[in-house]
Amino acid sequence: MTKLHKLALKTRISNNFRNMIVALMLYLSTVRLSLRESYMPPLPPHLVLVLVASSLLAGALAALAILIATHNKEMPENPGQKSTSGDHPTDDLSGNAIAQNPEALGGALLQTLTKTIAHLSVGIAIFDKDGRMVLFNPALMELSSLPLDLLTKRPRLFDFFDQLRTQGILPEPKDYAKWRNQYMQLGNNAPDLLEELWSLPSGLTYRVTAQSLRNGNMSLMIEDISNELSATRGIRARVRQNECILNSIDEPLCVFSGTGHLSFSNRAFKERWGTPEARSVGKMNDAISRWKAQTTLNANWGKLAAFSEQLDHRNEWSFDAAFLDGDSYSVRVNPVTGGGTMLRFLRQDAMDSLFETAQSRLQVDGARSIFATDGKAI
Repeated sequence: MTKLHKLALKTRISNNFRNMIVALMLYLSTVRLSLRESYMPPLPPHLVLVLVASSLLAGALAALAILIATHNKEMPENPGQKSTSGDHPTDDLSGNAIAQNPEALGGALLQTLTKTIAHLSVGIAIFDKDGRMVLFNPALMELSSLPLDLLTKRPRLFDFFDQLRTQGILPEPKDYAKWRNQYMQLGNNAPDLLEELWSLPSGLTYRVTAQSLRNGNMSLMIEDISNELSATRGIRARVRQNECILNSIDEPLCVFSGTGHLSFSNRAFKERWGTPEARSVGKMNDAISRWKAQTTLNANWGKLAAFSEQLDHRNEWSFDAAFLDGDSYSVRVNPVTGGGTMLRFLRQDAMDSLFETAQSRLQVDGARSIFATDGKAI
């Protein structure tokens, strides 16, 4: 406890004790005046004794608190903790120690930062304003295939790139010197952020991000996104394959996403209702309104609109629709993953077509889950 805190405690205790005595004196004066003027009956003797004893006990406790505070004047707050009254700050980084020794705070933050990035799978390197590496994590050593003794020698940014080029971790640009200089120019009349994808001869793909920091420093992050790209390419290949299958079907077919946007339509659908620029079926509600106007009175269109907005209890169902141009369809409604809806228009005079075979039904059912739910094809 500091001297200022002890003095404040003494003052507060003294004031409380003084206020208690003053309040007791005022009360006794009021009682005496009331007895004199017969405003109130006299207090019982035992109650007066209780009031006097309580005041004396409060005063004794206040005096005892002052005595304890004075006795502990030179004792530290925590046993085993060194006094902070000297010229040297304590080992902790709080209070006056930080103000007296800001380098200690910087060292602690650097140590915390080093421990944090050591567990990241992204390779991170920090270069100072002179272009020398001052910090790196184990992931950088793994992704760059550079030995530890080389990285601990604080290589310059140019030397670091040269070593990556030697290890085959760097794609070969058309103008290597110009490409390398763009990293040193970050923040100097140039963008503060630079992002690149490195396609390596080994088949790996790295996402590299360089960003200028304060005081001319620069951070470099290297991330292996090979698995991510491989998965994305696999999904796109599957989408293209399913699109080819659905385009080979003679009946119109379309898929609306959970937000009500048209995410896919096959070739037969486009031929039946025109090109994307001419047809106004970009949204589920617009398509239903158009089909409702082109068919005879049918309450199932309203049921279809309600079905597209449902979040649960979505089961496959169908209804018949007779268009005014003479075509009659059996409209099959299928729920799609993500809250979407797939519509299949089967001509009434071609119910035995290839589309209704078991093989084509399996193809359509297998294609339901590969459509995006944001209104855009993957």
